[in-house]
Amino acid sequence: MPIRVIGLTNRIAPIEVREQFSFNAVGVEDALARWRQAFPEVEATLASTCNRTELYFAAERSELPSYEDVFPFLIPSRRSTSTPKLQFAEYQTYFQHFDELNAIKHLFSVASSLDSMILGEPQILSQLKRAYEIAVKLNSTGPILNTAFQTAFKTAKRISVETEIFRRRVSVPSVAVVDFVLNIFERLEDKTTLLLGAGEMAEETLKYLVDYGARTISVANRSAEKAQNLADTWGGTRVEWNARMDALVDADLAICATGATEPIISYEDYLGIERKRKSGRPLFILDLAVPRNVDAQIGERPNVYLYSVDDLEAVCSHNKELRDKEIPKAAKIVDEEAQKCMADVNVRKSIDAIRALRNSWNDVKQAELERLLNRIECDDHTKEEIRYSFDRLVNKLLHSPTVSLRDASQGEGETKLVDALRKLFRF
Repeated sequence: MPIRVIGLTNRIAPIEVREQFSFNAVGVEDALARWRQAFPEVEATLASTCNRTELYFAAERSELPSYEDVFPFLIPSRRSTSTPKLQFAEYQTYFQHFDELNAIKHLFSVASSLDSMILGEPQILSQLKRAYEIAVKLNSTGPILNTAFQTAFKTAKRISVETEIFRRRVSVPSVAVVDFVLNIFERLEDKTTLLLGAGEMAEETLKYLVDYGARTISVANRSAEKAQNLADTWGGTRVEWNARMDALVDADLAICATGATEPIISYEDYLGIERKRKSGRPLFILDLAVPRNVDAQIGERPNVYLYSVDDLEAVCSHNKELRDKEIPKAAKIVDEEAQKCMADVNVRKSIDAIRALRNSWNDVKQAELERLLNRIECDDHTKEEIRYSFDRLVNKLLHSPTVSLRDASQGEGETKLVDALRKLFRF
């Protein structure tokens, strides 16, 4: 299969390199438009996320461009003209590339999140789908990439159904929400969330809460500006830091993730507001800070569910062990689907090659047949016998190459054989 992929990921390239090759949606469209002008017969899809930028390209009949030739299309056009031009030789050590079956396996692994920083996180699949949709919209895909990407999405679905990869979360924020919060609250749409802290851990946890339905959100932080920015980002409201205990009175869920060295909610603080809370109303507290932000004694109060980062990390470690055991099963599915995909495209290409070869020989046959019949005189029966003989001759000559192409379509040698036949017979 004439397909290749070149790109960089967080596994190989540091962030200062990746950010130079990072595209937004507009940049992807621009790159694919430039690609169509430069390589009109070569299919292409460009995927760019915070952790990877990869270009997939393929062609049924034309030669594939070299990795050095496609490098300019991995450089966002938004880069300033005053910025030094990036050179392939300088950055090639950060790029990985795969050909044919290995390219297919890589695509399927990416779609299934087996190549992600956090195994099993579903974001990469949706990102890959968006990249493919952009390429389809711009008509930069074709039979090969359409088959490859659609099979990649099917493969990811198989792995999600047949393994535990997607069901075992291993990041602290995802475990906090899915394995803890949702075990206490069936739904979050009608719950009030209070976020104490505005750092990376706090925002990542809030992102999961919003994904699962959280709507009423308050943010308190010692830096009012940071609290306001985070609240604006997620459609919440800012609470003054000194008013955090008043906000806790109305909260169903509190996320604590500050860098404080002393508890920001003491036992005495909670006792002071406990009587103000509606009797029997549960309060779920996630203390994601080290040192802890919440006095551990609060977890002993009625209707309080308090969990620390150690509680979450224990589940993370357990989930990771279970998930890692599923990797061989998932890898086997990737291999099976990649082999099938390779065979499907090869069969299609073989059929197209056989049809093209037959049409080419039939054109020659018809020209020679007409030349012969114009030069001899014979009755209609004889003319039909001559036509029949010419047809049989062409069919017999085509039999061996047809069988060879069909046999080769089940293996990896089909591309070279088809290319050789096209060059040999010029069709």
